[in-house]
Amino acid sequence: APCAGGRTDLFAPEGRSSVKLSPVYVVLLLTQVMFATLPVAVKVALHDLSSPSLALLRVTGGALLFVALHRALVRERVRSRRDYARLAVYALLGVVANQLLYITALTMTTATAAQMLQTAGPATTLLIAILLGRESSSPGKWVGIGLAASGALYLVGVELGSGSALGNLLALLNVAAFSLYLVISRDLVQRYDPLTTITWVFVFGVAGMAPWGIPSLLAERGAVSGSTWTALAWIIVIPTVAGYYLNVWALQRVESSVVAVYVYLQPVVTALLAGPVLGERLSPRLLPAGALIFAGVTLSAWAGRRARRRAKKRVADQQHVEA
Repeated sequence: APCAGGRTDLFAPEGRSSVKLSPVYVVLLLTQVMFATLPVAVKVALHDLSSPSLALLRVTGGALLFVALHRALVRERVRSRRDYARLAVYALLGVVANQLLYITALTMTTATAAQMLQTAGPATTLLIAILLGRESSSPGKWVGIGLAASGALYLVGVELGSGSALGNLLALLNVAAFSLYLVISRDLVQRYDPLTTITWVFVFGVAGMAPWGIPSLLAERGAVSGSTWTALAWIIVIPTVAGYYLNVWALQRVESSVVAVYVYLQPVVTALLAGPVLGERLSPRLLPAGALIFAGVTLSAWAGRRARRRAKKRVADQQHVEA
């Protein structure tokens, strides 16, 4: 997913087992459906808007709603100028590059293919974290990353040399940009409420997106149809603000690995919607590529959980010996 939380953060906080889980599962299901509608709605809005215009409108609308939510629910202040500067840098990756790459990709490839590539996010995040020394490596993790990468590269190669191949590549670069944002922003996210971080990232994102979007928006403002405005309102309210907020709510109550499983529903729902709404047909590469991506992410998540259990056991054994 896009910046508002479409993709799962491998480093999200673990939940407490005492919380009743049934409502959380319902929320997770609804959240993935919300995220899955994003590429379909973007495709509709792109009938009248260019990718820079649509990206600016989405980020601006999202920023306004996040500011309102933050003032109503959190009201947490950023504590230093250095943190403001870091949030501005994170906005370049998590909002500006993320939105421009994703929406531009959807002008060249299908909604289903773009959403399928988003499921490689957890494995991509893990790879970047390992390369930057933020996460330990293991054979299982590397095999999982390799499987997910092979699936993504296989899908990127659809109709090599055509527009869809470039669109798939941009969608994959979008995944990489957002994954890098997740890794480098981890320490800041741990010190602030998630809503504080995403609010300021969106606010700075508006400033970073303005030079790209304003000229296009001024040229296109008279040709926007009612269906495009409806799609834009849906994009801002449902998959951007509501989807992100509910995803954070769920991540505070269950393990991030549980949330990761639900991400796999997104391309399925997108494919079901893209057929009747957009008239898209499934590429023959989509199913094998998806199987490789899903297998890789699952293996990476399993290897990560196994490593965390071993680490906890070592700490517990050491504490027992010291006692």
